[in-house]
Amino acid sequence: MEPMNPLMQSLPGLEMPVESVVETLAHMWDVPSVDGGHRMDFRASQMNLVLHFGLETRPGEALEQFETVVSFAQTYPCRIMVLCPGEESGGGTEFRGKLFSQCYIGKHLRDLCCCEALILGYSPERSDFLENQISIWLESDLPIYHWLHRVPAARIERHYLGFLKRCRKVLFDGEREGERYDAIPWPDPTRVADLAMARTLPFRQHIGQFLSTFPPAILAEGLQSINFRHGAGQARLAWHLRCWHRKALEKCLADPARIDSIPMRTTETDSSADEIQIVWTYAVPSKHLRILYLPGAARGHIGGDLGNGPFAHSLHIDPMSPAAVLSEALFFV
Repeated sequence: MEPMNPLMQSLPGLEMPVESVVETLAHMWDVPSVDGGHRMDFRASQMNLVLHFGLETRPGEALEQFETVVSFAQTYPCRIMVLCPGEESGGGTEFRGKLFSQCYIGKHLRDLCCCEALILGYSPERSDFLENQISIWLESDLPIYHWLHRVPAARIERHYLGFLKRCRKVLFDGEREGERYDAIPWPDPTRVADLAMARTLPFRQHIGQFLSTFPPAILAEGLQSINFRHGAGQARLAWHLRCWHRKALEKCLADPARIDSIPMRTTETDSSADEIQIVWTYAVPSKHLRILYLPGAARGHIGGDLGNGPFAHSLHIDPMSPAAVLSEALFFV
């Protein structure tokens, strides 16, 4: 048999012909239960989750994202499908299959969850047949979620938008993809979520809880600008925080249309700085607000004076696990 592509090789599972994957899966757990039946509640799925790699994906990255979806599936049971493109030599097999399955026992020992992943290796030149193969593997009547990882934007537009119309949510990680997905004409932009936005949840919660102690009128009165200063590696997080600030401030203003007159800018500072600084500037110099976020150190700080005297508040910001970020992006972003 010809060697598998590097992405497939990096993932656990048993290699087999594509046409054998579904049949093997159907009989894999075909064992009687203690009451003599064949109830397999621990295999019940809530959704289909497609993890779709691009050729730029490195094997180590592929394994990292695969482990994230398997961890996610232990809380939210799903059928996992992993798409692994590979450069095939002339005469190579168009599709290759691999099947991963493993059971996990919960804290109370009675909790049992079995995760299954159907892995497909394919040549990008045969992307026109990819949708048909995915459709065969889907659990019917269950929603589809699709995570794109380093898939070129041009390829998404050319080959995959038709299938993505069927998906309840399409995910990508803006910290890895940058801005290249922002211009894609998604069938329904409201169903597209950025994992980078989900990653800011703990910080947004801290900001919201603290600022909610002030009346909205005090936060909005005399506000002239908000600047988001960030290190080179925090551009996407800062951009999402700016968008979140804009939506929140619209609810604070007596005239929501005034939001367009309040400049909000993102500015890159020292490229070595692992921090985001959010500076609120007011018409009265003594009134000010400064918010600091250090993602790598899991901490932050809120300080300033909004007219009732100075304040300073330190933040401990627990980072989210990759599986928690995934669930936040799937269900809430």
